Amino acid sequence: MTTQLNSTRRSADLDALSGGAPIDVLVIGGGITGVGVALDAASRGLRVTLVEKHDLAFGTSRFSSKLVHGGLRYLASGQVGVARESAVERHILMTRTAPHLIHPLAQVVPLHPAVSMFSRTLVRVGFIAGDGLRKLAHTSAEVLPRSRAINAGEVIRRAPTVRRNGLR
Repeated sequence: MTTQLNSTRRSADLDALSGGAPIDVLVIGGGITGVGVALDAASRGLRVTLVEKHDLAFGTSRFSSKLVHGGLRYLASGQVGVARESAVERHILMTRTAPHLIHPLAQVVPLHPAVSMFSRTLVRVGFIAGDGLRKLAHTSAEVLPRSRAINAGEVIRRAPTVRRNGLR
């Protein structure tokens, strides 16, 4: 059975439940707490059923930033193992668990002349490290595109209110 969450899987799971499939833990609500409880119970070998009226993170959880981090912030603080684990979990979310909910979000970092060479280098190193984490987690560039430099015209197209003076 696939781990992807979709209407077909939902129907099959509900049919199995109505047929008397044994469960150890019933979790009602697919917000961050419910999903966390379900994950913890399943990781302990329990048979878990999570019931959600709408979709995962529909209620209170929908007001979060909805960002799935790939580990870069952990890498910046020297937590290499946690950074790798975060990138791997992002890969699983994007390719198996919830590809219908997880999508890449482009990031634009405009570099004006006032930005020091040191800061420019840090930005570049950060993007290279992010690409490295993506590769380490075996996430293809088709699923999560590589970082790349874009010209000033493309920056303006993507972020029309960006300060244009000196933008390259």
